[in-house]
Parts: sequence; C-alpha cells; structure tokens
Amino acid sequence: MKNKTIACDVLVVGAGVSGFAAAISASRKKVKVIVLEKNSFPGGTAVICMHRYICGLTGNRKGIVSEIADKVSPGRKLLRIGKVRVLPFKTEKLILGLGRIIKCEKRIRIFYNSKAVSVKKVGNRIALVIADYARGKIFIKPKVVIDASGEGDIIKLSGAKYKISALNKRQLSGFSFKVKGLKGDRGILAWKVPYYLAKGVSSKGLPEYFKFSLFSPGDSREEGFIKLSIPPLKHADSGKITNKNSARAHNYLRKSLPEFRNSYITQVSPDVSNREGLRLLGEYVLTKKDILNQKKFPDAVAKGYWPIEFWHKKSGPSFKYLKKGGFYEIPLRCLKSKNISNLFATGRCISADPYALASTRVMGTCIALGEAVGQAASKLCAYS
Repeated sequence: MKNKTIACDVLVVGAGVSGFAAAISASRKKVKVIVLEKNSFPGGTAVICMHRYICGLTGNRKGIVSEIADKVSPGRKLLRIGKVRVLPFKTEKLILGLGRIIKCEKRIRIFYNSKAVSVKKVGNRIALVIADYARGKIFIKPKVVIDASGEGDIIKLSGAKYKISALNKRQLSGFSFKVKGLKGDRGILAWKVPYYLAKGVSSKGLPEYFKFSLFSPGDSREEGFIKLSIPPLKHADSGKITNKNSARAHNYLRKSLPEFRNSYITQVSPDVSNREGLRLLGEYVLTKKDILNQKKFPDAVAKGYWPIEFWHKKSGPSFKYLKKGGFYEIPLRCLKSKNISNLFATGRCISADPYALASTRVMGTCIALGEAVGQAASKLCAYS
C-alpha cells in the first residue's frame, strides 16, 4: 500500500460519458488532468445499466460528441423510434471506443477502482481531494474540480449547495437484464413484453413497477434486453435487488410468452441507475419552463433536443416534446457551483429542476455538457 500526492490542473470525478468528455476536452487545452473512476472501466451508467442507444444526438453531432459516436458506432445512422432518433451501440464498443480515445491523450492520468472520500477547502475553494484506490490513498491538489460522478460525490463532500427531491417524489430508477435463447419475431416483443409484465402485476402478483418495462432487441436474433423500473433508492448499491427482480420478471416471461420459453439470463445490471438524484445549486437553475419555451442564453455552452422524459412513480413515463426542429440551450451558469468557486458539475448533477433534468440527462446532451465544462475548467486554471 502506497500513498500518492499529486498536483493537477483539473480533477474529474467520474468517467462516465460526460466526465470522459470533460477530461478529454480539458486535456486538449493543454492542462494536466486526473480522473477518478470507481469502476474498472469507462462509460459509467451507460455500461452498468446496459444502455442500447445514445439519445439526444440530434443537432449535437460535432466535436467530442461526434468523435465518441463515430468510435462507438462507426457508419451507423440514427434510428427513428417514435418521435425521436437515437444511435444504437454495443456496450463493448463503447468501452473499447472510449479507451482508444483516452490512450491518445498524454495529459490525462486515470485511476480506476478509486473513489473520493474526503475534501479539504481553503476559504470557498477546494484545495485537496483524498481518494481511496487499490494501492492506498491519493492526495490530489487540483486547481479546478469537475463532479461527473452522477451521485454528486464531490458536491456533498465539499459542502457545495445542492437540491434533492424527497425520495417519494423522485423519478423511478431503472436497470436491465440480458437474455439469450429467444425464438420467433423479436420485433413484436417490443410491445408484448411490456403488455404481459403489466398484466402480471395484477394477475400474478408481480411488483407494481414491472408494468413500466421496456424491451430492446439484442445484437443477434436470439438476444434481447429487458429494462425494469423500481422505486428510487437511498443508495445506488443494489446488486441483490437487480438479481432478484430480473429472475422474477424472466420466470414470468418464460411461462407467459413462447418466445421466452427456452431463454436464459446471461447478464444483469450490477447496479440500479437513479434517473434523478442530487443536483448542484448553480448560478442558474434550468427549469421545465426553459425547456418547453426552448429558451436561449447569452452564456450557452450546449444545446438540448430531447423531450422531457419523466418517469413518474404512479403513471410511468411521460414525454413532453419540443417543437419540431427546435432546441433549448444550457448556460454555463448551470454547471458552476454557487458557493464553491472552483467546482463545476456535469452529467446528471447539473443545476436543473427535476423536469429539466429529465431532458438534459441523456447521453448525447451529457457528452456535449462534458466537453463544455472541460473547456470552462481549463480557462479557470489560468486564473488559479
């Protein structure tokens, strides 16, 4: 066990797609970047919860967003699903693509299997971040910190102001499991799986939230992904819950649908994805009204195209769409802490109300936010 003390310009906590983009963006402005990632791989929630599509890419295909999309899903066109367009991708391609991009960045040092556990401040600035990792502790002295953890790790540790809805008012959480051995037409399962699981809630005593399920075809004819919803949790560490509920849903589908009769589970999300959690209190709070009015800002750093996709505990998912071809803007003030002068946030923790977050949290928008916050952090380094 060894302890390390390292100075850097920008510290990024979390290597999900938004944190990853922030690190790349900052390093290309010729600053020294350190990344802390609790998992042993990049990609964060997109990998853990087996996401199948990059959402929010419409109008965002440029810069690092385009670079990641081209590495992850080369040559593939956007797929129309209902009123939106998404980019299909494979989990392994996301991990490999992100890995290839970061290998070319000489100013980034990434610590996997590491977690920030303590923050020390001088006045209203973060002066030291202490992290646990496999070989000991890391004492990091950053000029600027970006919280891309998804759970607001640094926001909480630093005493930054934030908002969080009461547990009973938050959106449903979700997770996925993967099955093989499917037979027949997978296309029809997109409506049969949700229908049968919803039916089983009342007739077979399945958990209430199974009625808000989704089915996505896999990469081969016999493969598919089922996404289930559960109530929001206090802690995201919930492997036992995902295994238990995946087994219950799969057993019911095997008995109810001939396509599933000989199927078997090959993978279960190791954790639950909280669609809503802690949100930074920034210099500006993006609102539902801003989204629906497609508001523009003088300090805009990213654009949003995705509808407000709100997963209500009682009624399930609802969608409020923007006008055709329209978009809203996200100002830099939503990424800057109101009371910690060298703290930014990106991804799921930006300064937004719950309904605005239900639009901004998708992968395409989060990558664009990461690129913007990386650039802003590198500029702040010059004055630190």
